[in-house]
Amino acid sequence: MAGTIRTKQKCPKCGGKFAGEPLHCHVCLTIPTRYFLDVPWKGERLKIYTGKDDHPLAHWEGAQRLLESIRHEIDTGKFDPKEYQARELKSLRFDNYAHAWLERREKELKRGLIALGYFTEIKAYIHRYYIPFFDHKSIRDIREAHIEDFRDSLPEHLSHKTIFNIMGVLRKLFRDAYRRKDTLLLPEFPKIPKGEPVTHWIDEATQELVLAQMKDPVRRTFYLFLMKQGCRPGEARALRWENVDLKNGIVTICAGFDRETFKPYTKERDVRPLPLHPQVCEALANLPRNIAGWVFTFRGQPITQWMASAYWRRAATRAGVKVSCYEGTRHSLASQAINRGCPDGKISKMLGHKSSASTRRYAKLLTESLKDIWGPSPGDRPQTVPQGVGAKTNLLNFKDKK
Repeated sequence: MAGTIRTKQKCPKCGGKFAGEPLHCHVCLTIPTRYFLDVPWKGERLKIYTGKDDHPLAHWEGAQRLLESIRHEIDTGKFDPKEYQARELKSLRFDNYAHAWLERREKELKRGLIALGYFTEIKAYIHRYYIPFFDHKSIRDIREAHIEDFRDSLPEHLSHKTIFNIMGVLRKLFRDAYRRKDTLLLPEFPKIPKGEPVTHWIDEATQELVLAQMKDPVRRTFYLFLMKQGCRPGEARALRWENVDLKNGIVTICAGFDRETFKPYTKERDVRPLPLHPQVCEALANLPRNIAGWVFTFRGQPITQWMASAYWRRAATRAGVKVSCYEGTRHSLASQAINRGCPDGKISKMLGHKSSASTRRYAKLLTESLKDIWGPSPGDRPQTVPQGVGAKTNLLNFKDKK
């Protein structure tokens, strides 16, 4: 009969060869986990590693059934070697598969389904960490042990948050592969402690110190808008005059910038009509109108991402304040509101949070109510004498009188 079942593996315990039917180690009684068929065909010897479904031969029984099928096809003249070519050796090789996965993410980027920052991040992870480690290994061969070894191979200088993100993107890649049936097994990922980020914020008086360093009315109004309206810097940069109703004191947040690319929708794809703060309304009324329709501009063009960060950094440094633009505006508005006792729901609606978890992070900054643990301040306490001290004093007075 044509064809033989073979393996390239050796016994993992003693290093000896597998032999017999079924193949096994005569010393350790271990069996291979990967087989191939050695089939003579027209003067050549074909090595067949997968069935027509591209699944590898991982069991002796499966290899035996495939060999019997091929023998039948040879006998009936229906055998075609092309149907058994190991296509997964190329398409499912991790480096190739990761590039194909990245191409699908790029299409999502063009359709506006993911942000440019996220795409840039996963592209860096693929080329810097994933491919150098997994390289030519088939995505179907990667198991929990490989995932743990990859985690342990990451540079020690990386923060917990960065490692959490790297492992999260890798998990997304494997979940997509499992959903597409490119792999039949989804490896379990180890839990990665993310750690809680420290949220810095400033009060309104400190914000005024930063604003006082800004002489340009457009820049000053831009940061005042961020402080009082709580929108993302990219949303403020994309604001147009047709979305500002000074008469009724309403602004509609419906667009944003993804770095320097204008998007006719926000990060959460929502439309948020917000009341304009009186200070913001007055400042906007005094701004010159740009012919292109943008509200916050520099030389006729919308303020860039670099400008938004650089202008704030310079003003904050002069004011002696060490917080980023995002912390000093959006984070600070939410933190101030939390400490005034504002409900989470209102804050979430103002900031445009889709998930309540995004708003709950500010609840950890609720410091004002924690002051109750100390009781009233000395100036607020009634002038009462502790019962024990009073009793002792009265007793002394009684003795003196006696």
